[in-house]
Amino acid sequence: MTFPTSQLLYIFKNNLYENLKFSLKLQLSERNAILKFQNEKFIKLLHHAKKNVPYYSEILNGINDINDLAEIPFLTKHIVKERNNDLKATNIPLKHFVENSTSGSTGESMHFFSYKPDDYSEACAIRGDMLTGWKYGEKKVIVWGASRDLDLHEGFKQRLIKKYIHKFELLSSFNLSIKDIGNYINQIKIFEPSIIIGYPTALFLIAEYIIDNDLSVNIPKGVISAGETLYDFQRTTIEKAFHQKVFNRYGCRDVFQIASECSAHNGLHVSADHLIVEIINDSGKVALPGEMGEIVVTDLDNYAFPMIRYKIGDIGVLKDPEFECGCGVKLPMLEKVEGRTMDVVVGTNGNRVSGNFWTLFFRHEFEGIEKFQVFQEDINIINLFFEVNAAYNSNSESKIKKEIRLLLGDEIDVNISVVDEIIKTETGKHRWIISNVSPYAR
Repeated sequence: MTFPTSQLLYIFKNNLYENLKFSLKLQLSERNAILKFQNEKFIKLLHHAKKNVPYYSEILNGINDINDLAEIPFLTKHIVKERNNDLKATNIPLKHFVENSTSGSTGESMHFFSYKPDDYSEACAIRGDMLTGWKYGEKKVIVWGASRDLDLHEGFKQRLIKKYIHKFELLSSFNLSIKDIGNYINQIKIFEPSIIIGYPTALFLIAEYIIDNDLSVNIPKGVISAGETLYDFQRTTIEKAFHQKVFNRYGCRDVFQIASECSAHNGLHVSADHLIVEIINDSGKVALPGEMGEIVVTDLDNYAFPMIRYKIGDIGVLKDPEFECGCGVKLPMLEKVEGRTMDVVVGTNGNRVSGNFWTLFFRHEFEGIEKFQVFQEDINIINLFFEVNAAYNSNSESKIKKEIRLLLGDEIDVNISVVDEIIKTETGKHRWIISNVSPYAR
């Protein structure tokens, strides 16, 4: 690996360089070697948590290694809020605790702590970006929404560091008017990034603008979709606009980068050296490969505030462990990430419908619906919010209601509201589906 001199000063300040070099080598090792390293990290985390974290000293008795993982109770967002102080490691100096929070699907805030010396997770995130062909040190544009990441009040010096040392430009997903998008495209052309990273909703709107205005924007290494569920219609439009493949990336603020799509585009490689990923079915058991279930993660690098068997709030499917990816990376894989646990709507007839149905239903069956949001208030009530254009015909609403009742049950009360703008979450994300009765939201 080679890096610009300015970046060498940064990566040698901590262990990032060595960790990145090690992680790039490890991902090409045999699967058994990867899992052995994962178990060694897990054992070290167990010893630390048993001795220094009050919450885990209560529940980890008899747990010795990864083979005992299923015996550990799940960590939920409710437990994190209720036992917050007991989840802090007593032997870690306060200067190593980084206060953090996540809004989740419903906007309900959950506070936790990240571990300041943790640069291994950062190395894994960089490695994930490198699966596109991007090299560390090349420029990238990030279209994001969290004000804590954008830091709109930062000084001139901080902006220079981002742009010329870390080599990235941040654009706000909160500001996506036609004028804003036009300005963003000009900034992208001037900055000349190798990759662009952003919420799929934001990237889709930028892509539509490029297509509608017959523009050419050169992003030589690819486009990374992150932070929201990526739908097929978004992938198609983004790839058409940028003339590059979309690489799906899965992660969250709670445990950082989890899995990344590679150039083979047949699933997402899990950062198994940073965390353990389990898929748990409706019965609370570990799901078989190909079986959909709730994603549960164990962060192997957060020693300040350990998260062991943490129910992250997403649904996914593991790929067959015997599958060998053509890209040469041997990390375990996710077949797909379906979306948030709040993304499953349940009918009075017992039918369950995830996000992909709704995107196809509203965008292809009915004209004029620019954006939508499905909010299942309870088992009998579904509220639909539409942002529409001139092609929308309100006469279609009776057909929409009829089709939904055929799918989910005659007892469903369907309410439709046309709004000027669907409210985003505090981090600038667009929530397509929110269900209060999802079988996974427990």
